[in-house]
Amino acid sequence: MRCGCPQCGTYMIQSEGSELGCVCPDCLYRCKACLGTNTVISREQMLSMKKMANDIRDSSKKEG
Repeated sequence: MRCGCPQCGTYMIQSEGSELGCVCPDCLYRCKACLGTNTVISREQMLSMKKMANDIRDSSKKEG
């Protein structure tokens, strides 16, 4: 997604680094709106959610 900065209107660019989102090259405003939820899930959180889903699946197989 390409969008203008809500603070100054300058075209924002995607940030490449540890923090996902966009950054305004003029005023340095950061935004995550184009990511959908305005949040970023860390790798550890993603792996934890995957493990939880696998545990639920495995326990339902044992019951069935």
